[in-house]
Amino acid sequence: MGNNGSSFKLYVKHLGTAYLIYIILGMFNSLLFKQGIYNFGAFDEVEIKFRLAQTIDIIMFIAVIWASWAQYLVTKTINKNFALVALLFRFGEGLLGFVATIITLAVIAVLKNPEFSTVFQDEQLHTLASIFVKISGSMWDVLLIIMGIGATIFMYLFYVSNYVPKWLVLWGLFTYISMVVYGFSNIVLLNSPQVLSYFMMPGAFFEITFGLWLLIKGIDTQPDKNHV
Repeated sequence: MGNNGSSFKLYVKHLGTAYLIYIILGMFNSLLFKQGIYNFGAFDEVEIKFRLAQTIDIIMFIAVIWASWAQYLVTKTINKNFALVALLFRFGEGLLGFVATIITLAVIAVLKNPEFSTVFQDEQLHTLASIFVKISGSMWDVLLIIMGIGATIFMYLFYVSNYVPKWLVLWGLFTYISMVVYGFSNIVLLNSPQVLSYFMMPGAFFEITFGLWLLIKGIDTQPDKNHV
């Protein structure tokens, strides 16, 4: 393997933990906090939820960078160059996520700044806030593409290494390729088919399953002649 055994197992635990943290936070945020927070006509009533939602997103993207670092350490002995490329994509995902969150936070500056309320009408401020949200949403489409490419490369490395069962890796490959297709479709097509979003639904369950597998079962570190 080329890795110290105990250190390698620690990297696997880091990876499983980071996977679980960011996917659970993302699901928790979408279901509990992000619902209704873009109702700018009643922003005072949802401001706390809005702030909490953006805070959770920041923590989530910290976990994404943590996961990308751990995944690189786990897969670099399979093919260091591929692992490095995948790391750059997933690290870029985390950075772009921070930028998208900052743009969304601009809504607070627009709606809660007393100077703006004396210059612009409420309707104008709500429109400006909506523009920031739409820009941030477009960045999430690009983020899906970057994430999907990086994660697909990582899944390929897991596939050739036989670290985890093939069925789990194939599930991951389907998940991340679907993200790439969905991200591009939202950019290229005027009205992206709703059916494409359904292909991403199993993705959350994959990442929970993958994270639990790494924490509970670990990976098979036996040398494999299929390493590239």
